[in-house]
Amino acid sequence: MEWKKFGKELANHFQTGVSYMIPLVTAAGLLTSIAVIFGGQNVWNQTSNIWGNLRLLGQTGLGFIPVIIAAYISFSIADRPGLAPAFIVGLVASSMGTGFLGGMLVGLLVGYLVKWLKKMPMPMNLMSVKSLIIIPFIATIVVGLILIYVVGSPIKAMTVGLTAWLKGMSGTNAVLMAALLGGMMAVDMGGPINKIAYAFGMAAFTSGGYQASTAMLMAIGIPPLGMFLATLLGGKRLYSDAEIESGRSAIVMGIVGITEGTIPFAVADPIRVIPSIIVGTSVGCAVNAFFGTVQKTALSTVMAIPFSSNWLLYTLAILIGVVVEALLVNFLKRFTKAAPAKEA
Repeated sequence: MEWKKFGKELANHFQTGVSYMIPLVTAAGLLTSIAVIFGGQNVWNQTSNIWGNLRLLGQTGLGFIPVIIAAYISFSIADRPGLAPAFIVGLVASSMGTGFLGGMLVGLLVGYLVKWLKKMPMPMNLMSVKSLIIIPFIATIVVGLILIYVVGSPIKAMTVGLTAWLKGMSGTNAVLMAALLGGMMAVDMGGPINKIAYAFGMAAFTSGGYQASTAMLMAIGIPPLGMFLATLLGGKRLYSDAEIESGRSAIVMGIVGITEGTIPFAVADPIRVIPSIIVGTSVGCAVNAFFGTVQKTALSTVMAIPFSSNWLLYTLAILIGVVVEALLVNFLKRFTKAAPAKEA
């Protein structure tokens, strides 16, 4: 039971770190995407024009992912005293090339060490010194040296291996990974599982693993688009007036990339809606991986269509996912819908 509780706490701390990371990734990813879209591949090697400078801003932000993850996982565990040492050691982890995994580990190590140090007995007149000097100093030096001399090199090797695996992924493996990421993005519509998939996809994006990032980003818009189509096909036979109105909002949210547009439907009918959006999104992402289509921006679903390696196949994969979701949810609603009571 204690291990189960500890695992739940870890998941919550990780979710906090990812939640703080998302605005950074959104801003930096969009800047990088705009730079590449308008400036071409040459932007990676120069800052002589506006597009090269936008790339610099975006790339710098994306490089800060391990630092933000480390700092805010630590913050979640130990509150404000955990921030400064995690920022410092997280920056070292980033410079060592340990990537996302290094940031996570630093956050956990700093957070739990600071949490323990906060319980260290000390005279009341030294409590301010403890918070301002002793805790940040001890946490920084202990976790920093552990990172540099013990865990840094193995984590870097794992990160390099994971990056190579993602870049070399093809065939069945790519299809299965895309289906898994699609399902994870859809299952709780912005919740902890969604955030785990998002973090993994963006970590892959920063290291050139575009198969994973393409699947994750494609999955963002399919659930609300699928529910819009479902309301269009099912009409008042299967949906209330409020749900039909929500469907009209869902198409807009799907286009701009807001998965939460599906939530009203999931809350009203979770047993039939949630499995349908998981299946539809997984199928769409898997089909796209089978086609071998990727897009190298941080744009989601519909907005990424012009920048995909084959816009026709990419669009077809989205449509397949949307149609599968809509047909499945409507089938389930019809199949399990209570028959009207007969008159006596």
